[in-house]
Formats: sequence, C-alpha cells, structure tokens
Amino acid sequence: MVKVVLVGMVAVFVIFLLKAGKPEFAMAVSLGTCILLLLYAVGTLSGILGEVKRMLRLVNLPEEYLKILFKILGISYLAEFGSALCKDAGQGAIAGQIEFVGKLAILAVSLPVVTTLFETISRMAL
Repeated sequence: MVKVVLVGMVAVFVIFLLKAGKPEFAMAVSLGTCILLLLYAVGTLSGILGEVKRMLRLVNLPEEYLKILFKILGISYLAEFGSALCKDAGQGAIAGQIEFVGKLAILAVSLPVVTTLFETISRMAL
C-alpha cells in the first residue's frame, strides 16, 4: 500500500508542476498513473481469487457465483475509474452517466443471483 500512496503522491506533485505550463501533459500523467495503479489492483485481486474459491467450496456454492462477483467488482472498478477521469477533466455530466450505466450493468450481471434468491424464498414459503 505504501507504494501505491507514493506513486500517487509523486504523480500529484508532477501534475501540479505541469498544470500551469502544459495542462495536456498533466492529463496524460494523470491517466498513466491511474492505469498503472489499476494494473496493480488487478494483480492484487488475482491473489484474492484463490481464497474466495476456497471459501465457496467450503459452503458448497457453484463457481458461477464467483464469476458474477468478479464481474461486479470489475464493472464497479471500471466505472469508478472512468468517472474519476472524467471528473478530473471537468466533465461531471459524463462522469455521472458512466456511474449510472455502471450501476445498471451491475444490476444486469447480478440478476441470476437475485432470481435464485427469490426462488429459494418462494420455496421456503410454501
């Protein structure tokens, strides 16, 4: 985590220096730093994947739920990433739409789990 904070702080310092004279370079540094940190986060998630698979086996849940979980995580990270970049560029309306579409995509991906939940509840009620 220390590396992530250091990379972020150095990037902010460089962006601050560039913003006055070369704002287009400042945006490029911001985008590059965001991509670098996103790649670091993806590497961290791969380590978590094995542990989550083990937990799913303990409770005897299908691996399809794990796929849905990671799709939801991916959608939320990408939506947040895109939204933050748009906000940094001063495009709040576009950022809001990215967040909205991300939420709809999460809802669409999670529908099989919600459907299974409602089917289970209806069987228990009978």
